Amino acid sequence: MTPDPWWAFALDPDTRADADANRLRDEHGAPLVNPPGPGGRLGLDYAGYLGLGELLGAGTPSSSVPDERAFVIVHQLCEVVFKQMTFDLAIVTATFERLLGLPEAERVALTLAEGEVDDPDSEAAACWRPAITASNRLRHAARRLLPPIMELMGTGAADDVLFSRVEFAHFRAHLVPSSGFQAAQLRLVQRALGKGPLLDGLRVFPGENLSHHYAGAPCGHVALADPLVLQSGAELASPPETHPSHRAGRLDTVAHALLSALPRLGDDLPPPPAVRRIHAADVDRAVDRFRATLGLSADVAADAEAAESAVDDFRRDLEAAADAENERRDGLDAARAGAYYLQARAPKSALAHILARVAATDDALHSPTDGTFLTVHRRTVRRHVADDSGTGGGGMPYLVTSQRYLLPLFPALVAWQDLEL
Repeated sequence: MTPDPWWAFALDPDTRADADANRLRDEHGAPLVNPPGPGGRLGLDYAGYLGLGELLGAGTPSSSVPDERAFVIVHQLCEVVFKQMTFDLAIVTATFERLLGLPEAERVALTLAEGEVDDPDSEAAACWRPAITASNRLRHAARRLLPPIMELMGTGAADDVLFSRVEFAHFRAHLVPSSGFQAAQLRLVQRALGKGPLLDGLRVFPGENLSHHYAGAPCGHVALADPLVLQSGAELASPPETHPSHRAGRLDTVAHALLSALPRLGDDLPPPPAVRRIHAADVDRAVDRFRATLGLSADVAADAEAAESAVDDFRRDLEAAADAENERRDGLDAARAGAYYLQARAPKSALAHILARVAATDDALHSPTDGTFLTVHRRTVRRHVADDSGTGGGGMPYLVTSQRYLLPLFPALVAWQDLEL
């Protein structure tokens, strides 16, 4: 079995349904959890099963300020949710990969199958069940878990203050240069949702503060997934192919491959509209916003020459990312046709359900509209931080730039999106 039991999951319906086959075991064949002792006695307890000793002991506050404990817990809760989301993304990806390995007739039959997820007599339901519940959890986590967690640092009923901005100011300086931009699991979730070009090659984050503290050397703007930013979390955000979580980051790619393997609508019907491209005007708007972020638009940049150089780098990077993305989208004709077929012929199929949930997850995380995770996070930051700078050197202007001008350029499942039937 895998060294990490968390990733030792089974998709085969027969394995899952067999209590002996689905039991995780150690190298000697004994049950990994709750092995029988003398006389068949069992010793598992609640705390041991959940690892509560390690879980509740994690995290060390920097100060004696009571509100800091809420600050730590809020971010830990987010990371626990990201952990589940990463796993669920891997389940969906693995299910799609399994389907791609089936003979065409069997694959098409399963991709068009409908039915209740908990129908015990349906072979199709048994195949799809882990991916359906995983995709449902993804949307639920993005919509209903993450925003309320952040609200623990806002106000409650009757406008009760749950976390004091005054108290936050008493310990915030202790946290330099750490930053929410270092949330590596969120970066992996974003990679799964098609945001890789924004993470790897776009020099958008100011690296001076991080470089000063971590490396003792000067540095300009860097990409969000740069090891300078993520530090010990770099491998979490960009896991090697040998790690099971690498599969999660491939969701967008594998989903498009599965769509490409679907049948086509008849020639008597109109072809689907083309996948939307990133236009030069989109790049220009993002560059203009980046200039404003650096203070160039208002002529308040501390070092105008360095800022102009950063803008030039940003434009080159974004143009290169847009060109590469447009080339990829130009090659998605088969996936677009498959998506068109699925939405026209089997809109209530398990596959259509899952793809819709993944797209909704992307929207619930990243959309600049009210109530999404990044919007609630951004407003929480604004409530508690008087200036624009972040402890890691980013801060409010960079949050706005990313959410409003960059993330919308790279939506998840572009071949699935914007099909009006």
